[in-house]
Amino acid sequence: MSSSRSFLGSAVVPFRFVFLMWAVFYLEILLGFPFKYFGIVPRTPVGLIGIFSAPLLHGNLIHLISNTIPMLFLGSVLFFFYPGVGGRVFLRAYFWTNVLVWIFARPATNHIGASGVVFAIAFFLIFFGFFRRDFVSIFISVIVIILYGGVFFQVIPNDPSISAESHLAGALVGTISAINFANKKNIY
Repeated sequence: MSSSRSFLGSAVVPFRFVFLMWAVFYLEILLGFPFKYFGIVPRTPVGLIGIFSAPLLHGNLIHLISNTIPMLFLGSVLFFFYPGVGGRVFLRAYFWTNVLVWIFARPATNHIGASGVVFAIAFFLIFFGFFRRDFVSIFISVIVIILYGGVFFQVIPNDPSISAESHLAGALVGTISAINFANKKNIY
């Protein structure tokens, strides 16, 4: 691991992403136009735009804050400890999670929010240590389980207003990414 890396520098991508989430939320309020309509509506042509826009859209301030904090923390951990694969994991979390939601989620439902991306990063950080089996990765896995172990219970649908499909898709993308990158060199 490089000693010249800083945690603050590793937070650039997560901070930019969160800035975009907040900017879109602010614009929505300022313009009085509900951008929420640009979420993922499964298996519809108009819902395809949601693959790119849904993680930036949030239903209310509580929803936005509940995605902001874990995105900043987990995203920063990802880019700090795994700079060699962090960008690829983040892109997979963003794109493939939303593609899976568009293909498999409940029809006639508008899926918005960054929780699928958050879940993908969380599951990557949790399972990467188990597949990689080195001290640093296992330590990170344990810390993420302690702080965010509740994610395992949130992939089970229990509230129709929450996109459990996004959570499950993120969990799958994160776990598969952990398997794919476990044996890569230059991840640090």
